[in-house]
Amino acid sequence: MKLDPRTKLFLAVVANGMIFTAPLVYSLLMVFVTSILLLLEGKWKFVCTFLFVYLGAALFFDSVKKMDIGTSGTIILALLFLMYRIMPACVVLYYVITTTKVNEFLACMSRMHVSNKVTIPLIVMIRFFPTVFDESRAIGNAMRMRGIRLFSLRTLKSPVAFLEYRLVPLLVSITKIGDELSIAAVTRGLSAETKRTCVAKIGFRWADAVVCAYCIVVVVMFL
Repeated sequence: MKLDPRTKLFLAVVANGMIFTAPLVYSLLMVFVTSILLLLEGKWKFVCTFLFVYLGAALFFDSVKKMDIGTSGTIILALLFLMYRIMPACVVLYYVITTTKVNEFLACMSRMHVSNKVTIPLIVMIRFFPTVFDESRAIGNAMRMRGIRLFSLRTLKSPVAFLEYRLVPLLVSITKIGDELSIAAVTRGLSAETKRTCVAKIGFRWADAVVCAYCIVVVVMFL
């Protein structure tokens, strides 16, 4: 089900509003529609893992908060609260970023007459996170070839080695990736104030109408 980028942005705004301000039932409604969209994209492993962790954290939080717990229990309770409140928002953002191409997003911003001062940082951000994930996976593969794993005997004996071989290269790569993406955006003329053309075809379809209607119904129910 291919959605227009504007529909995805509307879904993200409504979902975040419901997740952080409304009761849990409205958060579940937004989790439901996002999970369906991810399943239609073929990400069933990700959806199953997310639902297991999310529902487990919500149920465990509901049972733990009624108990008389100490300081350690309060810390666990706070972590559970953050998990079942922030995880849905992260999943919605994951759906928007992984299913939206840069040229489609650029066409969407152009249709909405958004300034380049807002568009360019958002485009860099959309390309930044997937690139960092790929770089982290490549560093992990290279370190595993050298016998450096998260739970390996060598790493357990010297935790600093894990930071040295995994974290430091990733931080250096992140700095370079940010600079390279910014330079690429300027090189392609995204900073120009003239009206640009785009080969990406975007537009509202019946799927967009269904998702937008669902979000509006949820908002009306909350109000």
